[in-house]
Amino acid sequence: MDPSDPLDAQQVVIEYARLLERDFEQQRHPARIDTLPYAKPVIKSAIRTSVKNLAASGQLTDELRDYLETAYISLAEYLEGELVELMTLYRESADQLAVEGPLASEKTKTPAWQTLTQSGSLAGEVARTTTTEAETLRTEFQSFLMG
Repeated sequence: MDPSDPLDAQQVVIEYARLLERDFEQQRHPARIDTLPYAKPVIKSAIRTSVKNLAASGQLTDELRDYLETAYISLAEYLEGELVELMTLYRESADQLAVEGPLASEKTKTPAWQTLTQSGSLAGEVARTTTTEAETLRTEFQSFLMG
């Protein structure tokens, strides 16, 4: 696949969009990078090619532009497996604590509490890094959209 070829790029974008929609539907974000149909740089290049091709032909509607921008930015949420596991466990532990008994003293003795206290710093760092990458991707998308 050549992501700079409009037809190949379209196929890459379609395959990635299918995965992305399935991951959103199943609330699998962040998701594992090894589930992507192609490497991140290939997908980024394919989206760039598709946007430029659609814009040049006058077919890039606002809705399609927004969709492709979201798809491009969402690449930030595809992480290494260990990080996805950490973030999933952290989120599940936080959800569990939200529904457990009302007394704080009871909550602090649970495995969920231990998970939050032991992995909180790392989970926060992963979240910050993902947010930074998403902002970088948004800037990239907007720059090649304008250029």
